[in-house]
Amino acid sequence: MKLFTLVDYAAFGLWILISILLSYLLVRKLNLFEGGSKNQRILAIGLIAGHLLYLVWKKLWLFMLS
Repeated sequence: MKLFTLVDYAAFGLWILISILLSYLLVRKLNLFEGGSKNQRILAIGLIAGHLLYLVWKKLWLFMLS
């Protein structure tokens, strides 16, 4: 029984890079959230944690369906 595929893991790896880039652009370039590096880290961690929560939800949903 396959719950996750290589595409899921590749998408998560790509999401980490996208979230770091998004947090850099939002905090440093657009000067949102006061532009500090602490705020940039918090935003990146929040974006990554949101995707991790999605992966956990997906695994639980697939587990319930099977």
